[in-house]
Amino acid sequence: MKKLFTFILVSLALSNVGQAQTPTQNLMPDGSHDMYLGLGAVFRPSYEGATKYKRAIVPVMQVQWSNGAFISGMSAGWHLSQQPQHDFGPLVMLEPSRTPSGLSNGINPPGILQGNFTGPEYDLAKTSNKLIGLDNIQARLLVGAFYHYPLTENLRQTNVIVFGAGNDKNGLRLSSDLRYSFSDLPAHHRVTLGIGLNVINQTYAQSYFGVSDAESRRTLIRRFQAKAGVKDVHLDANWNWNLSSSWLLTSKIQLGQLVGSASDSPLVERRTNFTVSSALAYRF
Repeated sequence: MKKLFTFILVSLALSNVGQAQTPTQNLMPDGSHDMYLGLGAVFRPSYEGATKYKRAIVPVMQVQWSNGAFISGMSAGWHLSQQPQHDFGPLVMLEPSRTPSGLSNGINPPGILQGNFTGPEYDLAKTSNKLIGLDNIQARLLVGAFYHYPLTENLRQTNVIVFGAGNDKNGLRLSSDLRYSFSDLPAHHRVTLGIGLNVINQTYAQSYFGVSDAESRRTLIRRFQAKAGVKDVHLDANWNWNLSSSWLLTSKIQLGQLVGSASDSPLVERRTNFTVSSALAYRF
């Protein structure tokens, strides 16, 4: 626990000098709301560290209300702050299950907000993988909070911490990112670049990257005790194109690198993965 606390402090310090996945505050007239619904596609690894990739058709959804409540993909929360300089509040989100076919379904929110993925999935490979014989990880409802802080007009720090992942419901994950939005683009375009990391406790690490004695006997994969710490570092680029006052085309590419104990797991076939997604959404 002492090591995990140190990692959390380090991650927060790094982000301050420079799917956390909540919409920005949107000051609206009382009683109003803002909603996006649409459809898109995603190309992503079957699971973190896999060499196999999946294509999926994904619905997208995001709703915000004037009282600060929001639904963004498979997460929901509430902006409690009345000051744009400090954006914080509670958060709940659904963590997808993991079976031998990889991560299961979710809903992808529009804009720069990225959640989990849902829709009919198409495996690019029909052969077995390292998840066969491992315990399935059940979908879990995670609870936590978010805190975002603007460092400059264009630079924003975001932090999300959630608890409850894994079959024993004790997995913890902290996401900390820096996001820079370009202001010298045409008004109907928005490009945001991000850099960040995810920190996890040992329970989370063991659930997703560890191999127990029983699993080792079933699969012949060596036993592995995963440790707490930084799970990954990632870079992403988001492009929003407002086609009109009602239609939005949003695209994202993310490059992630597993590090630390997670990268040493015998389940990891490739430490570096990328995800590409694009969707068309209608604003109501």
